[in-house]
Amino acid sequence: MRPSPAVIPVLKPASARKRGPVLPVDFDAVTEALRAAGHGPGEEAGLMSRFCRPVAVRVLADHAHAVSAALTAMGVRPGGYCVVSALACSETLAGVVAAGLKPWLVDVDPFSWMFDPSHLRERLPEAPGPLEAILPAGAHGRAPDLRAWAAFRDETGLPILVEAVEAFDVIQSAPVPVIVGLPSGHGVFVACEDATPIVAMETPLFEGEAGLNLWPQKRPRLATAAQRLRVLLLDAPIGFQPGWGMSWVSETCALSLPDDTAPAVLSKLAEAGVEAIGASFRTRDMDADETPVADRLASSVVVIRLDPDLGLQALDDIAAVLRSAVAG
Repeated sequence: MRPSPAVIPVLKPASARKRGPVLPVDFDAVTEALRAAGHGPGEEAGLMSRFCRPVAVRVLADHAHAVSAALTAMGVRPGGYCVVSALACSETLAGVVAAGLKPWLVDVDPFSWMFDPSHLRERLPEAPGPLEAILPAGAHGRAPDLRAWAAFRDETGLPILVEAVEAFDVIQSAPVPVIVGLPSGHGVFVACEDATPIVAMETPLFEGEAGLNLWPQKRPRLATAAQRLRVLLLDAPIGFQPGWGMSWVSETCALSLPDDTAPAVLSKLAEAGVEAIGASFRTRDMDADETPVADRLASSVVVIRLDPDLGLQALDDIAAVLRSAVAG
């Protein structure tokens, strides 16, 4: 059963209430109550201030647990299906399963690497079973159109949870619940203009460092490293996501390679000590629509994590490994 809207108690005028003894205010208890409702001070307040409209925020330590807790708070019924991208990461898939749902993988757009409401509208009748939720995912720092997904939620009545873990730089609205990674690289937060699902999340609070104070210095370093890597690979058959390192930044760097070369490039990178992953985490037992675009991307995209403090020599070494791997 999906949660009903929160009921805000209305206080009677002071003249109509019985006066009792004036007790000291327990500010620690007030702070804890606010934090438990997602409205607390500190990191939560800093995260709220990034949004163009008022939002409620809940900070969590674990990505997969955030997916599970958010879906549960939105009232999904176990046993149904959750629509996810065929390029969804392992944490997303684990969170969907932990919420008692079965992932149904759908294809993505060849340019954005995400699925959108217009594509999904055509595919919903082909779902393998009852749908309980839709989980659009950002593409390695690029974010879906949240307003479009809010309109689609209103159209279909299905709960929608957007995952944009790598998109801290660009997420500034939350008309639907959205999961975003913290700039420290540890923990995530869930934000929404509707506080109801945020308040309903039953989960321990994150007690680590969010990294908000460091982000203003980290962002330009990350942009500089990204632009340097782009220049170093100008003559290689390797592509980058549009705008990465220029109009937006992310520590995840998704590289487009010649078709069917991703497995060999991953192997070469591992030999050179460069941490990298593929673009797909699907398994054979997962229900899926036809996914030709995602299948091609799985064989032609690798993702590396870019350290904003890497010097030019270290970036040149990574570029050399990538050139060699593609050539091989």
